[in-house]
Amino acid sequence: MPELILHHYDMSPYAEKVRLIMGFKSLSWHSVQIPIVMPKPDLTELTGGYRRTPTLQIGADIYCDTKMCALALERFQPDPTLFPGDPATTWAVSRWAETSFMMAVTIFLGSGGLFDDDFIEDRKKMLPGADFSKAKLIVPAKLMQLRSNLDRLEMQLGDGRPYLLGDQISLADLSAYHPHRFLDANPATKALLDPLVHVRAWFERIGAVGHGERRELDAKDAIAIAHDAKPAPLADSAPLPDGLSLGDAVVVMPEEPGSGVVAGELVASGLHEFAIRRQSERAGELILHFPREDYLVIKTG
Repeated sequence: MPELILHHYDMSPYAEKVRLIMGFKSLSWHSVQIPIVMPKPDLTELTGGYRRTPTLQIGADIYCDTKMCALALERFQPDPTLFPGDPATTWAVSRWAETSFMMAVTIFLGSGGLFDDDFIEDRKKMLPGADFSKAKLIVPAKLMQLRSNLDRLEMQLGDGRPYLLGDQISLADLSAYHPHRFLDANPATKALLDPLVHVRAWFERIGAVGHGERRELDAKDAIAIAHDAKPAPLADSAPLPDGLSLGDAVVVMPEEPGSGVVAGELVASGLHEFAIRRQSERAGELILHFPREDYLVIKTG
């Protein structure tokens, strides 16, 4: 069975989502620590320029974005499932809950004290033209937006259910947990959490899931594993009305600014995900997998 390798850093909220999936599924995995700020040469050797955290590696297959990581881990270990009920509801709640992430980031930027100068300068490069100095002006509005999201979580849990969608953990819980994980680090956001008894109790239950069996791995060893592996066989793709054909030279453009553009050959194209092939000098042939949501794949030439 191929080994699971997560390229991440410990403070990453989105990486916490995938670490919790590992714990929920009782998986053993390798941890490759990546820099918080650019450059990230070993990571981009695998991704071709995509820089978001985390990235999941299974042999020579690279899964970008936590939505894609979740799908890959669900296939790798279907039981227990991340989708115990209605999949559409699970995806919808997951996507909505993660809107809290940028609310919290803006509050922390405006309040100061949490992010160091290197981190702020790196994120400015990701968002050219953004004036971070004005974040403090909208902190009150962002606090109200965040409180609104937290209130909906509190109402959802108010009937005594242990998890957001009922009696079983789902991807919705793990997606909703990570954006709120650091709210105690700021007095203003901690004050929003303190009165929410159901959310606090739910926090404890989700945090207790753990991270599975984690072992550290050097990035160069992860690249060597990719080099020595062959990408997994791809499922057949039905033709889609997007003007693309398998084998086309394409670029993948994340719709979130600053994530990094990746070029390669289109090798799979489905309704919910697609994949490209690229060659790496150090890692050899790689297949990069992306979710359809939030990513554009465009023919070049």
